[in-house]
Amino acid sequence: MSYAQPNYSLVTPCVIVEDVKKSIDFYTRVFGFSILEEHEREGVITGATLKLGDVTFMVFSKTLSGCSEKMPFEKNTPSGSSLYVYCPNVDELYKNAIEKGAASIVEPEDAFWGDRYCQIRDTEGYIWCFATYKQAA
Repeated sequence: MSYAQPNYSLVTPCVIVEDVKKSIDFYTRVFGFSILEEHEREGVITGATLKLGDVTFMVFSKTLSGCSEKMPFEKNTPSGSSLYVYCPNVDELYKNAIEKGAASIVEPEDAFWGDRYCQIRDTEGYIWCFATYKQAA
């Protein structure tokens, strides 16, 4: 018997956003996530779980999350953490993301730990690292 919900990764990050519907559109259109499930309250989408390969993450509305901390979009500063996601082709993902409104932090480069990776800031201010494993240098 599993102790995690079906189709969820054991670590499932959650980001709190200002506009859930806009964020879902961004993450699916720009990063290639698919919608695993959406949550509605009184006809308004208040949260969702998204999936890319075997990675899941949740998106929730700040107004309904009960979170009193300021989010990156409210304080115009990075969150101090990032999400690191492996993808089939980091160069293509990076190019597509920048063309569709993400901000570049680090262009794709070969890292000493064996990944080709990049860093991108999404429209809510969160930092995403995408990587494709190449080999250890």
